[in-house]
Amino acid sequence: MSEVSYSKNQAARRLTGYYSAFFAVYGIAIPLWPRWLEEQITLEYVGIVLGAAYWLKLLVVPISSSIADSVGDRRRVMIVLSVMVLAGVLALQLTDSWILYAAIWGLAGAALSTGVPLSDGLSMRLGQILGIEFGKVRRWGSVSFIFSSLIVGALADFYGLDAIYWTLLFTSVLLIGASITVPKVYTPPDPERVPLFRPLSLPNFPLFLVTVALLLSTHAALYGFSAIYWKSLGYSNFTITILWIIAVIAEIGMFSISGRLIKRFGAMPMISVAAIGGIIRWVLLATQSEIYFLVFAQILHALTFALLYMALIAYMSKRIPPSISASAQGLYDSLAMGVFFGLLTMLAGFLFEMQPAYSFYLMAVCSACGLLLSLVLLVRVRAYERHHSEC
Repeated sequence: MSEVSYSKNQAARRLTGYYSAFFAVYGIAIPLWPRWLEEQITLEYVGIVLGAAYWLKLLVVPISSSIADSVGDRRRVMIVLSVMVLAGVLALQLTDSWILYAAIWGLAGAALSTGVPLSDGLSMRLGQILGIEFGKVRRWGSVSFIFSSLIVGALADFYGLDAIYWTLLFTSVLLIGASITVPKVYTPPDPERVPLFRPLSLPNFPLFLVTVALLLSTHAALYGFSAIYWKSLGYSNFTITILWIIAVIAEIGMFSISGRLIKRFGAMPMISVAAIGGIIRWVLLATQSEIYFLVFAQILHALTFALLYMALIAYMSKRIPPSISASAQGLYDSLAMGVFFGLLTMLAGFLFEMQPAYSFYLMAVCSACGLLLSLVLLVRVRAYERHHSEC
């Protein structure tokens, strides 16, 4: 039995505070950080530096997830990760070598993004214990993302790109404070010491893992190079930030209604819908440069990210035992935001150098592959559950 000393409202407020602080950092790191990096190192190395953070997650996520499940407390791990982020941002002032940038930001970026599966897993667990609705808590992180990226984008236009660095440093300090205040929830460890790969023995989980990892990683070109691409088209940092804000507003809207959609239609069909949205979105970004097409493509973030992510959470909440949930989250994050995202970021960088459109075409192809996998997953899971309901 998990020990929780918080009311539903208290836990929700603490989670909201963490998500707000975390996505204040992310609101800088995702849309604007590549612009600052471009001024420090040559463009050909930006993709390598960004990709290093995803590759190093292959170490950081498994270690963090295993520790979290072994001690039964995600909070302590989240505090350590937030300290690593601040230390990494500070250390970037000590070098101008792209190799050291890759090493330092690789570790700091991996620590930052590893906060996602741990905090989401904590929210998912509190949803099971206290009835907290994940989407309604998580959407405040998206609101924070909007304000952070909007303010910092404007500051970068007025005061130069160093504003991006200093605000990232400031918000990293806030993240440490928020990590300290998240709810402490003890979940008894699995008696078999929670081996990291144990969730792979669950029915259909490997196929689910590959499907959602591939679909989530199709955002690699967007996260890594859209700001640079849109800047080359003549759009200002402020306009680029507005495009990101449109995506996040769509995300917030989907977080608010996705629970009803998933309850009505199920998680797996929503994964297929997200894949279709990805095909349309990435083809639009590859072929169109007019602002109204870019706006529509960003609205599709409601499908490609928010709906997909809520379907992922719903699937795991129903089918993953609490004692190995951190390990399961870690496996998905290692594959999606580690292997696949790292590989696609590097490939997108190579293709971007040749022709920016090629990087988005690659994402569209991956979305099409994800659609096929999602349909296979739908058939297999329904067949499995039908068989076991008859037994």
